[in-house]
Amino acid sequence: MKMAIQMLEIKLEKEHLPSDTSESVNCLKNHSKISRYFQILNNECEREINLINNFLDLQRLDTNAKPLVLEKIEVSPWLERVIELYNTRNRDCCRQRLKLEMESHLPSIICDPFSLERILVELLTNACKFSPINQEIIVKAQVKSDYIQFQVINTGAEIPAAELSLIFDKFYRIPSNDPWKQGGTGLGLALVQKLTKHLDGLIEVESDSNRTIFSIELPLER
Repeated sequence: MKMAIQMLEIKLEKEHLPSDTSESVNCLKNHSKISRYFQILNNECEREINLINNFLDLQRLDTNAKPLVLEKIEVSPWLERVIELYNTRNRDCCRQRLKLEMESHLPSIICDPFSLERILVELLTNACKFSPINQEIIVKAQVKSDYIQFQVINTGAEIPAAELSLIFDKFYRIPSNDPWKQGGTGLGLALVQKLTKHLDGLIEVESDSNRTIFSIELPLER
């Protein structure tokens, strides 16, 4: 499917509008419709790919078949790089203001950087999906006792109290809580919970006063 979509994109880019004005107008209208249909096709293909990848990752985590690749992470520069990359990749679809808040002199940790980045990216994507336009999304990092805490805080949206116990279930999606109609796989938060546990960490969520906070706690010593 992905290859066929890419070939279709190449074909569309090679098409030229006719010189006749009346034909050009009709062609532009048709081209607009074709572009819209192509975008839908491409988006749905990406969604299916994400669904399959998330499902396979969950299966590997359930069977302990996903080994940790542990590295020493210098938290401050690493987190700045993750946020910068996320901003660059999602400039066109993230309509909120992204802010990074870190304690000074954060210690290094031994962790799987790919898994930790996947957790933060999923939480940021979730926050962008459910927050109103121009609201603030904050990523925080701080030391608490013998663990380091990462938080993703989005304002302007709440998760109903009755839904909080269900949001980490596979394929569960909060009814009527997707203002941008972006859709999703229903596996993102389930994967976040599994990955956090895989890193010997803890995840908590609280939602009130028109904001939602996801907190990830990871041990400083492994």
